[in-house]
Amino acid sequence: MRLLIVEDELGIALAIEDVAIDAGFEIAGIAGNKSEALELGSVADIAIIDVRLGDGLTGPSIARALFSGFGLGVVYFTVNPGLIENPKGRPAISKPTCPERIADALSMAAKNARARTHRVASEPTFH
Repeated sequence: MRLLIVEDELGIALAIEDVAIDAGFEIAGIAGNKSEALELGSVADIAIIDVRLGDGLTGPSIARALFSGFGLGVVYFTVNPGLIENPKGRPAISKPTCPERIADALSMAAKNARARTHRVASEPTFH
């Protein structure tokens, strides 16, 4: 499973990267803003997204764009979970956190992404 990390604080992004690699994820890239995230979306399966980046409260719009454009599963990462629009079905991790919570949320998002892919691949086609 390929993970896109959307976080503008490099130290935090690298810590997430270490946790994700230890949990068996391949890193698709690290994006520090919305445009970088959208450029890298096509090479990832899931994304962990900081809700408030340096370019503003862009996390929810990035999540919507990555899900609708590429079908990516999303994990929100934030100090203020109240900023998340429609968090149903999308795990959220509150900052500060521990590596285990990050790994658990990423694993849940990966499981959901695999289930979504399996459902789509197993649907019958009609000619």
